[in-house]
Amino acid sequence: MKLKHFAAASLCVAAGAFAAPAMAAVKVYDITPVAANTLTNILTNLDIHQFDTTLGTLTSITIEYGSSVTGKVALSNAGPKNKNTTVGLTTTMTLTGPGSLSLGSDSKSLFSGVATTAAAGSSNVIKASGSSHLSSAYSVGAGNFSLFEGTGNVVASLAINAVGTSVGQTGIVSKFTTLADGIGKVTYTYTAAPVPEPETYGMLLLGLGVVAFAAKRKSRSAQA
Repeated sequence: MKLKHFAAASLCVAAGAFAAPAMAAVKVYDITPVAANTLTNILTNLDIHQFDTTLGTLTSITIEYGSSVTGKVALSNAGPKNKNTTVGLTTTMTLTGPGSLSLGSDSKSLFSGVATTAAAGSSNVIKASGSSHLSSAYSVGAGNFSLFEGTGNVVASLAINAVGTSVGQTGIVSKFTTLADGIGKVTYTYTAAPVPEPETYGMLLLGLGVVAFAAKRKSRSAQA
């Protein structure tokens, strides 16, 4: 009788360990970076590491991306007189995932409304410059989780563009130069069933062994 009670207790303990509640977990992967000081307009593909569903069940996906941008404008005036103009420079970052899924965007002004003079006979004189940081954080909807599930990579498209403006007298040549980089990460939050500890397996096997021994012993007693 004692053997039966011990076996039942062993099985209950093991079963309890297997039935423990799922645990929240997080996986973070870097997204392929863009080299520093890359001339815009940038249009490139990025690799986003997928989530391995054998780890558990996804509950959320967050994709974060950022770009540091610097820009300047140089003016040239081949004419015999000084000429005036007002310059500005804006930049935009857009990240697009599979199936044309928008993964975030941002737009900033590097400089705006800068009134300047292009001297007569001047060439490529820097008249304005600025910098800014573009960033986005996007939460993927549950309906699109399957796009990011697998054991490889999913491809996203990154675009970083710049638009310069020069409004003033004619005869001025404006040369805008904009440089950017890019770096980001994807964060997967999921629930995962806990892996039973070795002691749990040991208790389960011990309980099964005791049950088998008791059954065999009972069988022999019945035959005697």
